[in-house]
Amino acid sequence: MLALLAFSLAAHSQNIKGFICLEKDNSPVQFASVGLVQLPDSAMTRGTITLSDGSFLIDNVKPGDYLVRVSFVGYHPEEKAVSVADDAAEIVMDTLFLTETTTEVGEVEVVAERLKGKEMVDRTVYAVPEAIAKTVTTGYELLKRIPQVNVDFQNNITLNGSSNFIIQVDGRQRTREFLAKLLPTDIESVEIISNPSGKYEGNIDGVINIILKKEARFGLSGNTSLSTKPFNKPTNALTGSLDYALGKITFYVTGFAVNQKLNIGNQVDSRFALIDSLNSTSGKGAIDVSLASVNGGLDYYMNDKNNLSFNINYKPISQNVDLDSKTVLSKSNVPVNVLNSVTSNSLRSNEGNVSLFYRKSFKKAVQEFTTDLNYYRFRSTEGNEYNNIRYPYGELSVLSTYARLEDNLNERDYFSAKLDYVQPLGLTSKLEFGYQGYYQNLSYDFTINDDETDNLFNYAEFRNSGYGGFSFNLKKFGFQAILRAEHSEIDADS
Repeated sequence: MLALLAFSLAAHSQNIKGFICLEKDNSPVQFASVGLVQLPDSAMTRGTITLSDGSFLIDNVKPGDYLVRVSFVGYHPEEKAVSVADDAAEIVMDTLFLTETTTEVGEVEVVAERLKGKEMVDRTVYAVPEAIAKTVTTGYELLKRIPQVNVDFQNNITLNGSSNFIIQVDGRQRTREFLAKLLPTDIESVEIISNPSGKYEGNIDGVINIILKKEARFGLSGNTSLSTKPFNKPTNALTGSLDYALGKITFYVTGFAVNQKLNIGNQVDSRFALIDSLNSTSGKGAIDVSLASVNGGLDYYMNDKNNLSFNINYKPISQNVDLDSKTVLSKSNVPVNVLNSVTSNSLRSNEGNVSLFYRKSFKKAVQEFTTDLNYYRFRSTEGNEYNNIRYPYGELSVLSTYARLEDNLNERDYFSAKLDYVQPLGLTSKLEFGYQGYYQNLSYDFTINDDETDNLFNYAEFRNSGYGGFSFNLKKFGFQAILRAEHSEIDADS
């Protein structure tokens, strides 16, 4: 009865086809809206859009009188009556042509704002116009306007194609998640240092330094953003920040979280000609990754010449990977054995950073002294589990089993101290001197099946660095020369 009913409904439903073109040159209209209106009550029954060739199709239309109504931005809407009979074949309408709409308006003044870069001896400086600052909500979105910077869906940042760079705010090194806290209206300029001088460690490719406005701020402010990608690789990203400013001192907290899920699968065939055997492996699994970060701290502007900043950051990461696979071993094209494998991977890590920054300015514009203290701590635990069962093809008897459990323990601590002093020489040149002390300790351990084997690895490094140099800027010419010297004491034991 259901089959007969479905056949009966299909027999009394028709398709309406047609084309939409522009009247001026007969070119097809893509993405025009096409609606089917029931007569005489003018009720909208269904709708569709035109394809790249201007065609449209409205299927399963019941017998009756209708009005096909077409609309497209910038053109007059068009409509045409159509009747669908009980015994009618597929209905092909005459082509509908759209004509442009024209409207007279008064005089319009268009003002364009863009980020203009100013080249200096060691950096490019982009001033942030007010018009652009009001059109974005976070520091991430503002960086998308910088030609040398790219920011993807998950707020991963690259500078000139590299992810090996550092981010600074008023000369203070910050994590990338700190950008979610920044209000674009509080940013004065963005400095891009593509060729870092000896002031910075030699293992980075660039620096992004964000300069904030110096006006005193009062009151409570914040922002939040939620992004979701539900298809293919489901991804959710949430950012938010809250500031409480009292003029000279500002307290802040910033949060950032991302979750992504991905289905995986494999199909591998391996043939061994000498022994005429074939391994055919297939499987499926899933990856689930979660990342979060919380920033908090305070900025204290004691007076016009002194300011102090304290920042603390915590970032937990969780990752789970599960994969089930089945391998069939064939000899002379005859299945012999079957191997079922289950692989699981879990990663849990926690990292935190505490920093203290102090800046003292002097009467001269460029003259200043800064000190920066940082402590970083990282802990991670990774577990890998493998379970294999082999049995004859087509039978349930077990030939062999194998299980393996791996644990990786990783720990890292480091402390750094930086001192920097800049002395101007006139209006176009300056001298700069600095010192950096650095200590780190690494510990790594690896075990299999909980066996107490001696796999512990320790690494400790103490580094001293000093630098000094001279630079000057003219209107069309700049020069910089800085010498950096480093000495390291390393103790590694395995």
